[in-house]
Amino acid sequence: MAEPNDSLARSIKSHRARIKNTQSQPSKPSVLFLCDGFQGASLMASAIMQNKAGAFFEIVCCHTSPDMATEPAARALIQFQISTADIVPVPLAGLSLNYVDYLVALSPAAVQSGLALPSYGKFVPWDVSEQTNASTTAVLRTINHNVNYFLSLYLFR
Repeated sequence: MAEPNDSLARSIKSHRARIKNTQSQPSKPSVLFLCDGFQGASLMASAIMQNKAGAFFEIVCCHTSPDMATEPAARALIQFQISTADIVPVPLAGLSLNYVDYLVALSPAAVQSGLALPSYGKFVPWDVSEQTNASTTAVLRTINHNVNYFLSLYLFR
């Protein structure tokens, strides 16, 4: 029986490696954090997710109000050495995305605004503002817990 041609085998292997390297990598799943903007919850969620798993997700921060309360949220995050410098909150009305893999609503008011939502693969409802008088730090702790749970379900399965 004839032995395989080593040169031909190496050539085929090299060709396959070149094809694999030129193929585009699959895009990261997108996560849209949506809040009403009053406590900056989507900014906190985006910053925490970026800090913990930004390499695995495309993260978008949105709010339904005309403006977002970013200063208290950023201050609360600084206590935990998490920066919001690279995160730009976008009003939902100005969002240019048509589809996201995960739409995470941080409060019922966010989805009850009447504004059009992008299409999504999975809807994930979080109510981080169950207590209307909750401090920003309490909301941040709830968001951190929910991000950890989200990552345990969707990233590490």
